[in-house]
Amino acid sequence: MFRSVLLTLIALTIAACSRDEPAPQAPGDTLTPALAALAEKAMPGTLAVSVLDLETGQARGINSKKPMPMQSVFKLPLGIMVLDQVDKGEIKLDEKIVLTADQLSTPHSPIADAFPGRQEYTIEQLIRAAISESDNTAADILLKRIGGPEALTRFIQDRGIKSFRLDRFEYELQPQAAGLPPFTHQWIGTKAFMDAVGKVPMEARQAAMRIYLADPRDRVAPDDATQILALLGKGKLLSPASTAKIMEMLKGTVTGAARLKAGVPQGAIVYHKTGAGPTVEDVNSASNDVGIIELADGRKLAVAVFFSGSTATPEQRDTIIAEVARLATSELAGKPAVP
Repeated sequence: MFRSVLLTLIALTIAACSRDEPAPQAPGDTLTPALAALAEKAMPGTLAVSVLDLETGQARGINSKKPMPMQSVFKLPLGIMVLDQVDKGEIKLDEKIVLTADQLSTPHSPIADAFPGRQEYTIEQLIRAAISESDNTAADILLKRIGGPEALTRFIQDRGIKSFRLDRFEYELQPQAAGLPPFTHQWIGTKAFMDAVGKVPMEARQAAMRIYLADPRDRVAPDDATQILALLGKGKLLSPASTAKIMEMLKGTVTGAARLKAGVPQGAIVYHKTGAGPTVEDVNSASNDVGIIELADGRKLAVAVFFSGSTATPEQRDTIIAEVARLATSELAGKPAVP
C-alpha cells in the first residue's frame, strides 16, 4: 500500500512539473527525437539530458533546462574550486590533513571505513578520493576548507552557471534523504549507517523521499552541467596543470562503469563524475553521470545525464544512461541516433 501511494504521489509530482520542450529539430538532427523517446521510456522517472559538441557548440537535449538533484555530481565543481585556490596559492596540494573522528562523514566513504587505521591524507589525495571514488568524507572536508556550500555556489554562479546551487554538506543531505535525524558519529562506517537507515519506519523513509524529489536544493540543470564541462575542457576554469590533473582524476573514476562508459564506441575516453541517491520501495532518488566523451579521432562531447524518481532497476537505469552516450556518439560520428 505504501509503495502504491508513493508511486502515485511521485507520478503526480512529475506531471505537475513542466517538462522542457525539445529544442526545434535541426536538419539532420536525429538525437533530439531519440532522447525524447528515451525520456518517455524512462517514465515515471524524469530523464534530463544535455549534449554539447565542444567543437561546434551544437547542443541537444531533453528536459535540459530543468534543475535536477545532483548528489555526488557536485564533487566535480568542488574539485574545480579547490584547484582554483591551488592555482592562486591559497591551498597547497601536498598539505597534510590528519583526520579526527568528527571530520568523518556518511557513506559512500572508503576514508571513513578505513578510520582509524589510516588518518593522514594530502589535499591532492582528498580531491582524488572525492572525484575518482566519490568519497563523502573527502568532499565534506574540502567543502569546509573552501567556505562551505554557499561559497561553492557563488564560485560556480559567478562563472555564468546560474542554476547551480549547493545547500548542504553530505553529512546533512544523506541522513535527511533517508529520513534520519541529524548525523551522529555513531553512524560512522557503511554498516553502522545502513543499520540506522534500516531502523527508520518505512512511512518516514517514503516521506523523506517525497520531500527530496520536490526539494529545490542541491540541483543543477543539465545545460549548465555541460557548460561547466565545456569551460573545464577548454581550459577556461583552471591553469593547464590543474586542468590536466582534474581531467586525469575524472578519467580514473571508478564508479558508474555501466553508465556513460558502457555506451561509447571502442577507443573513446570518458572523463566523468557520477551521482547516486537512495532507493525507497523501488523508487530511486537520483542516478546521474556527467562527463566529457573524447572519441578516438579527438572530437569531444560534453554529456550530462540526470535520472530522478525512477522505478527501474539499477541495471535498467544504468542502461538508459549508457544509451544516451550511444545515441550521442552515434550522431557525432555521422550515423543516425536510432533508439
